[in-house]
Amino acid sequence: MNQRYLRPAGADLFRVLAVGMVGAFHFWQQSWVGLPGLDFLARSGGAWVDGMILLSAFCLYLPYAHAWAQRSPFPGCRGFWRRRAVRILPSYYAAVLVSAAVQAAAHRPDRDFWLDVGSHLFLIPTLVPQGYVHCRTNGALWTVGVLVLFYLLFLLLARAFYAWPLPVLAGLCAAQELYARCRVLPMQGVEYSMRFNQLPAFFGVIGLGFAAAQAVALLAPGQTRRREWAFVPVALAGLAGALWVLRRIAYWQDGPHGQLVWRLPLAVCFAVCLIGLCLGPRLPGAGLWAALSAISYNFYIWHQWLAVRIKYDLRIPPWQGETPPNQLGQTGWMYTYLVLIWAAALVTAWLATRFIEKPAARRLRVLAGLESAAPKVAGVPA
Repeated sequence: MNQRYLRPAGADLFRVLAVGMVGAFHFWQQSWVGLPGLDFLARSGGAWVDGMILLSAFCLYLPYAHAWAQRSPFPGCRGFWRRRAVRILPSYYAAVLVSAAVQAAAHRPDRDFWLDVGSHLFLIPTLVPQGYVHCRTNGALWTVGVLVLFYLLFLLLARAFYAWPLPVLAGLCAAQELYARCRVLPMQGVEYSMRFNQLPAFFGVIGLGFAAAQAVALLAPGQTRRREWAFVPVALAGLAGALWVLRRIAYWQDGPHGQLVWRLPLAVCFAVCLIGLCLGPRLPGAGLWAALSAISYNFYIWHQWLAVRIKYDLRIPPWQGETPPNQLGQTGWMYTYLVLIWAAALVTAWLATRFIEKPAARRLRVLAGLESAAPKVAGVPA
């Protein structure tokens, strides 16, 4: 098998796009800076979290998909949980502890604060209102909690999908739709918010990630350069479909409801785009996408927290009074702040990756008895 299909550069590009759009959404919330005529991209940027979860399923299952395509026995998942823990926990717990310390220094800890911190330490923020909808530490970390629950089910899901791909895919999509339409959409307020991003709401997204990996594994052997270009329209069609769906989510009367209603169609578009990117020709800037992908996990878990702290606690750029400058239409402040928070998030992501994630991972691999990392696939998100 050509190494490029075991480590698809297209996954790096997709990951940078997904994480970047989530960042753009949160930065737009704080700055109110949008692109004229394209404001729907910022308004719907939060829906790209679905693309991040789909990509995680894709990358984790891709080695198994290649074994399946070669008609090999199921490779097994020995050491899977240890490898996932080594990958995600050092940066995650650093973000939890730093955000908790800053919150405790600014406000006297109370019961809700300790429930917030405790739910994050035990990796269950979406199961506790204080850790999710009323979070006062780091609101972006809920995604890690959902992924941890997915990791706990991965061995079962991977084995089932390996044996019965189409029935399992259909079952996961049906389970997501039933959960969304029968359990969640009839609810309102906090009850809705608490169930909107629970793991069952992503079952179909995960299944489509597995299916995309299966498609890449089946179509990759025997590729020729001429055939690679045939996948460019596939990637563009998937992206165009995603933009069509995102526009509808952006202007839905109730944004979170719109995202849930359109989650499965959006995931289908994301999967098609990802397949096209992974099987198409090499795109310019592969080194840049790989470098940004390498720091994207830390970018994601720090970017929103930094944007809020810089704006309200540090008040940089300087502002006075109780009303933030973006609400007063001070465009100079808005654009300066936007550039600042992008720079701060990228620098923090690089520093956290360089000085927390990688050194801790090397040490933990030794302690966990892992001689080498898991089958490495470019763009594997936490």
